Amino acid sequence: MMLVNPLVVIELRLLFKSGATPSALIRRIAERHAGEPMLDALVRAYFREAFHVPMIRVGPEQVKQIAEGCGLAILNVTVLPRMTQARREWDTEVESAGCWMNTTTTDEAAPELIPELAGSWDRMDDEAKQFIRRIIANARSSHENANALAALAERLQQQVPLAVTRRAQGA
Repeated sequence: MMLVNPLVVIELRLLFKSGATPSALIRRIAERHAGEPMLDALVRAYFREAFHVPMIRVGPEQVKQIAEGCGLAILNVTVLPRMTQARREWDTEVESAGCWMNTTTTDEAAPELIPELAGSWDRMDDEAKQFIRRIIANARSSHENANALAALAERLQQQVPLAVTRRAQGA
């Protein structure tokens, strides 16, 4: 297991909470550990430590491309939901003001309490109940993923004018 720098872990969490994408976090790890021969393994170690994501599937070539400025959009679909779902495990200030993740929820609903199902729930067999639970869970997951991506996109969009202003001042 690779050793991670606790200060970089804190930095990654702060960057994510302020709107950095998984690709941007990988770029930051690459900047902090320039020349690391096993950078992809280090990226996985940082995501495990910082966000409790057990596995992020990126290989050496993908990490190299991301470090050079390319993005890997699939990470927003595969990793971002895991990061937000595990937030209570890694974020000591879950209700921090101004965090884009505050608009997402992971509440569970009991299908038997849904008015349209309540009257017939007891008459359904276990397979039908399991099927309905799975449909509801999939719909909720899709809804939460869309909410998380929309909130993140809005946060990133707010940062564009600031980046343009900084670039204009530096040019």
